[in-house]
Amino acid sequence: MSSNENVNNPYHRTAESYEKKLNLPIVRSFRRAEERKLKSLFDSMIRADDTVLEIGCGTGYYTRDIVKRAKHVIALDDSDTMLRIVRERLPEADRAKVEFVRSEGTQYAPDEQVDIVMHIGVLDYVKEWEHFLTHSLTHARRAVIFTCPTDGLWGQVFHLLARYEGVRIQRYHRRQIEKFISEKFPGWKVEMELVGLNSGWTGAMTWVAALTRA
Repeated sequence: MSSNENVNNPYHRTAESYEKKLNLPIVRSFRRAEERKLKSLFDSMIRADDTVLEIGCGTGYYTRDIVKRAKHVIALDDSDTMLRIVRERLPEADRAKVEFVRSEGTQYAPDEQVDIVMHIGVLDYVKEWEHFLTHSLTHARRAVIFTCPTDGLWGQVFHLLARYEGVRIQRYHRRQIEKFISEKFPGWKVEMELVGLNSGWTGAMTWVAALTRA
């Protein structure tokens, strides 16, 4: 195993079956809600001349959308298999706009700041999340977009199911993120929205967050 791989992330070992898990009925339900919110953020935040760094691009579910909006995309993943799948699925014209990089997220630094750093479903597996967000904010010129599990009931269910794969899921609450940003990056604004299977007593599955320069 490469030292660049996040050993807590199960998907570099199961890349070929990754999307089968995403198509499970309960996963599809919260993923649709997540996608609606993310695409509304893409509409409002990604500009045609932007460079976007997508950390943990996986099999390219969102890469295929981002590349239509931005001038240049750096698709980063610590799995060769994931990167191969993304590369094969992109049309040639889109592929020409993408730089494929194999690396664990915080071990990669772009040559200069990018406009937007994005990581969807990555903080789930990152124990040192403050370090990870610091890295993202340091290399972002304008915005950081990410998702992460909540500390509510559905977040707990996700946590327990992941334990069967030997993976520890990190869960987050709004104040935790807001406190970190206000103390360490006071020039940034935090917007967070609960999405997926949301109800009054269960809470939601996922936070969708946008950090922008104030």
